Amino acid sequence: MISRQRLADQVYAVLRGQILARELVPGDHLSVPVLAETLGLSRSPVREAVQRLVVEGLAVEEFHRGARVAGVDATDLADVYAVRGVLEGLAARLAAGRRDAALLTVLRASVAEHGAAIKAGDEQAIIAADQAFHQAVLDAARNEHLTRALGPLLGRAQVAMLSGDLSRWPRKALAEHRAILAAIRMGDAEAAQAAASAHVQAVLTRHQELG
Repeated sequence: MISRQRLADQVYAVLRGQILARELVPGDHLSVPVLAETLGLSRSPVREAVQRLVVEGLAVEEFHRGARVAGVDATDLADVYAVRGVLEGLAARLAAGRRDAALLTVLRASVAEHGAAIKAGDEQAIIAADQAFHQAVLDAARNEHLTRALGPLLGRAQVAMLSGDLSRWPRKALAEHRAILAAIRMGDAEAAQAAASAHVQAVLTRHQELG
C-alpha cells in the first residue's frame, strides 16, 4: 500500500507539472490505460493520481468518458469566483482570528517567493507561489468543511491563471496578498475578510478584461 501510494504521488506530480507547464492543455484526455502504458505502470496508481487532479480541480471527470484536463469558460469562471470570494474571505477571517506564528512565517515566505518569481519571470513559480499563499490561508482556518468546499475552487483558479497573460497580473496580485497578510498579522478579522474578498474580485475582473 505504501509503495503504491508513493507511485500515485509521483504520477500526480508528473501530470500536475505537465498541466502547469501547459504541456497538457484544457480538453486533453487523461486516459488511465494510455497513461499507465506510457509510464510503464499498473492502472491503480495512475487512477489514484488522476482522481487527485479531479479533486483538486485541475481535471474534470465525464460520465463514460473518463477524465480530461479542466478548462474554464466565462460563465463558469464568474460562478467559481463568486463562491470563491465568499469562502476565501471567510478563510482569511478565521486565519486572522488565530494569528498563528507558523502561518505568518509561511505567508511571508510565499509572498517573498512570489516577488522573486516575478523578478525572474518564472511563470510556474509565480503560479506556485500564488497558490501557496491561498492554500496557507485556507490551512490556517482549520475548518475541514471550508477546506473541502474551497480546495477544488483553488484548483479551478489555477486553471484560469494558465489561460491568461501572466505578464500583466502578478504584481497586482502580490500587492493584494501583502494587504491580506498585513490584516492577518494585525489580527483584524474584518479587514482580512474584506481584503481577501476584494482580491478575488480583482482577479476575476482582470481575467474578464483579458478575455
